[in-house]
Amino acid sequence: MFQHIGVLTLTDEATEADRTAISEGLGSLLGRIDGLRSARVVFDAGIKEGNSDVLFVMTFDSRADWEAYSTHPAHVEVVKTVIGPVLASKTFLQVDAAEPAPGALV
Repeated sequence: MFQHIGVLTLTDEATEADRTAISEGLGSLLGRIDGLRSARVVFDAGIKEGNSDVLFVMTFDSRADWEAYSTHPAHVEVVKTVIGPVLASKTFLQVDAAEPAPGALV
């Protein structure tokens, strides 16, 4: 298994409708992109100012499946039309979830 993990900070102008569209947009990729096994999207609880807004974890069968996803037209469209207009900043990780890293907490 291979995971693509993202943390997004949205613009101050982002609305609840934008947040819903992000969740639905990423979720809509399931079944449309080969090797994408799950898509989890959660939102910050809003307890502390300055936190990021969105965390997502996309799980793939393999690194090659993630690589195909990264340029897949359906994914590019969600990023361009749904996320991009309200995105202030982003941070990503790609991890091989099959084995914990040496010294990792498990």
